[in-house]
Amino acid sequence: MKKKADSYNWKYCSIGGSPRIAITTGSDIEHLGELDEKLWTVLSMPVKGLEFDAKTLEILDSDADGKIRVDEIKAAAKWLTSVVKDSNKIVNGEDCLALDAINAETEEGAKALEAAKLVLSDLAKEEAVISMADLAACSAAFDEKCKAAAEAAAAAAAAAALPYGDKTDAAIAACDALKSKIADYFMRCKLISFDEAAADTLDVSVDKIGEISALNLADEAAKIADFPIARPVKSATLSFDGINPAWAATFAAIKDAALDADFPGAASIDEAQWNSVVAKLEDYKALKQSKLTEGADVLDKEGQDKKAAIESTAKMLHLYRDFYRILQNYVVLSDFYAPDRKAIFQAGRLVIDQRCCELCVKVSDMGKHGDMAGLSGMFLIYCNCTSKKGAAPMDIVAVMTAGNVRGLRVGKNGLFYDRAGNDWDATITKIIDNPISIAQAFWSPYRKFGNWCTEKVNKMANDSEAKATAKLTANAETASAQASTDLAAGEKKAAVPAFDIAKFAGIFAAIGLALGYIGGFILKLGKAYVSLPWWGMILVIVALFLLISGPSMFIAWGKLRKRDLGPVLNANGWAINAGALVNTSFGKTLTNLAKYPVVKSKDPYAKKSCGWLWIILVLAVAAAAAYFYCRG
Repeated sequence: MKKKADSYNWKYCSIGGSPRIAITTGSDIEHLGELDEKLWTVLSMPVKGLEFDAKTLEILDSDADGKIRVDEIKAAAKWLTSVVKDSNKIVNGEDCLALDAINAETEEGAKALEAAKLVLSDLAKEEAVISMADLAACSAAFDEKCKAAAEAAAAAAAAAALPYGDKTDAAIAACDALKSKIADYFMRCKLISFDEAAADTLDVSVDKIGEISALNLADEAAKIADFPIARPVKSATLSFDGINPAWAATFAAIKDAALDADFPGAASIDEAQWNSVVAKLEDYKALKQSKLTEGADVLDKEGQDKKAAIESTAKMLHLYRDFYRILQNYVVLSDFYAPDRKAIFQAGRLVIDQRCCELCVKVSDMGKHGDMAGLSGMFLIYCNCTSKKGAAPMDIVAVMTAGNVRGLRVGKNGLFYDRAGNDWDATITKIIDNPISIAQAFWSPYRKFGNWCTEKVNKMANDSEAKATAKLTANAETASAQASTDLAAGEKKAAVPAFDIAKFAGIFAAIGLALGYIGGFILKLGKAYVSLPWWGMILVIVALFLLISGPSMFIAWGKLRKRDLGPVLNANGWAINAGALVNTSFGKTLTNLAKYPVVKSKDPYAKKSCGWLWIILVLAVAAAAAYFYCRG
């Protein structure tokens, strides 16, 4: 009777706050094909952008569509467990395999064993163990033999078709160097034939030669090489005499190798004759390349058994070493939560603003990523990274899970270290703001209010300054015009702006009324406050803080409970089937803050700050003073 899909006794574990299937034994891998897809953490993942062996990912992506899907993982598990006798050894992740550990009783195992023996025999080894090093050595030797044989076959096939004998290579080198210059020359000749008045413009001008005539012309070969290869003429022929000195040696080479052979005794050539030489050389190069390809194809057929053996052995060793780790990043996602390992999607670490972000992911599509990743509920920093070693720039997203965010802004620079230890210059290009902690959420309303006040005050100051400057400028211009008029009329009067005392009196009266109203309100509030017992006063202060910070803290608490890496990975092409939660305790391990010892020496230039304890102390003193004042 066929086994039911749920007949295997799966083990479960809790990872990252979510229940998951535990893959710990070879038996689990053998029954992987029976596992309900709804219980898989990942349903699909991209091949690119991962910190993993590229050959293993290529093997798993059996249909070469750039994605590794559940069916491909199941197929790989079935093949690997049929090849290896003891499937429990797969979890060890070893890079070598004993020949007697290969299951020769299955069809796939027998083929793999035969292939492994062929690889070892090619290396003249009699060991009973095959390793990744053996595979690399055999593969390199085979590729070198293929290349050498293909080149020899191509050379032999093309030798009979050498257009200029042993001078063909020299003719090709000279032709490649002269093609663009001679094409330019014939185009100039055509333009002169079209309009003879353009002859002087298309020729080398005396002025250009005059610019360098006072210099050592032997050192100016590069500038001379920019001139036409010869003086263009209406007849559109290229004379062998009068070649630009910078190109004379190269032209002599093509003349000796090809022109003298095709046009013996000629003193010049036209465009058609030149094109015939070029075509002959291009046909030869194409023939040589085709023979090279044919030689490689023929060699592949001759070495088909060895090539197949290498591919089969590569599949066996790569999966034997890497498959269990793939499962921990695919079925379980346990590598992400392990304190001593990193998941295959973690690209490195970002050091910025006195902290190190350990959770960084490469971004393949910034537009798609921003829309999807915002659903993660996490504070995200997008950076463009450039390498001083010439590697192509890349985009990353770093997850910030600890510390404050006051110093973070678009344009701020940091350093990104990839998994290989290479450093990249990182610049923030985008920030998605979400709560980092409850404490940060507590102070968030005050910080936002302070920023709002600062912006308003700065705006008012700037507006007032602009108005004052405009008024002063206008008054100065009016006074200057009035003075000029008075001087012309013989009058000596000074233009003095009038001071409107009534206007300023009204302003001061309005300010006084406002202050009086505010003072009266505070006095009434103080009388009500001091009528409470001491514990009531404390409750009022606490209630005031909760009234202001409570909503922000509640929202942050809700988001922090639901922080999920899934949307970040989904935006990169993953199909995440289960939550990848980043709770508060786990988040603290993903961002390391700078820690300094207590410094006892006094710094006269240290910033004077007032922490939240000082704020509470001031409020308490103010409350006590108001109490005794009103009671007295």
